[in-house]
Amino acid sequence: MDRLVLSKKLALLAALSLLARVPAVCQEAHELSRAEIENIVREYILQHPEVIAQAANLYAEHEQAAQKARAKEAVVAKLADLQQDPLSPATGAAGGVTIVEFFDYHCGYCRRAEPMIEKLLADHPDIRFVFKEFPFLGPESLIAAKAGLAADKQGGYLKFHQALMALPGSITMEAIEQLAAKQGLDVAKLKVDMESPAVQSILARNSELGRQVGVKATPSFVIGSEFVQGAIDATTFERLIAQAKPAIAQRTGSTVERASPLH
Repeated sequence: MDRLVLSKKLALLAALSLLARVPAVCQEAHELSRAEIENIVREYILQHPEVIAQAANLYAEHEQAAQKARAKEAVVAKLADLQQDPLSPATGAAGGVTIVEFFDYHCGYCRRAEPMIEKLLADHPDIRFVFKEFPFLGPESLIAAKAGLAADKQGGYLKFHQALMALPGSITMEAIEQLAAKQGLDVAKLKVDMESPAVQSILARNSELGRQVGVKATPSFVIGSEFVQGAIDATTFERLIAQAKPAIAQRTGSTVERASPLH
């Protein structure tokens, strides 16, 4: 159903509900016909057109809150898959706040966010960062995601990932081969691993996991147990990290241990 049509219908219901609270109408409602009630509603809306906007805004607020609650439930239910999948490239500290990013190498917002993420990781050595390749913007996205996961099989994920994010121009196989060679990777092995069932399986799992938690845009982040869709600034990152720390400490009751970083 069109959102505008739905909002108008909700506005009419809101107006009727409001009228039901008017004593004079309440006392005589059982004596009114449907046509008379509809006429009262129509007259009220004509005299108070702001009711439509108010009802539409209220509906939008309720729908947004409901979507956020559903996303939170889905994230909590899938937290282990999000944070602890051994096949997902990750870097940083084990036991601290975990940030999961669903990203696409062909996404402009993901590329612009990358320098901020790199600074965030440098400033917060207690954070664990999990990379979820989520190619959905076409062939360039897919070839880049497969290359990233293939680089991970050679222990060279992080530097390759960062270089691929900064790659100017189109993401072609030729550009990937040149970048891999520059990073000291075995290009022939990379090309084979890109088409391996293991890489295909990881991408399929990421796609399904993203669907389950409601990823509809990149970048999307899970910070602790909070789901945030779209690009966010450094201040929001810092706030959500600080918000997640007490929950992590309460759940684990342990000190943070350093994990081996990606190379």
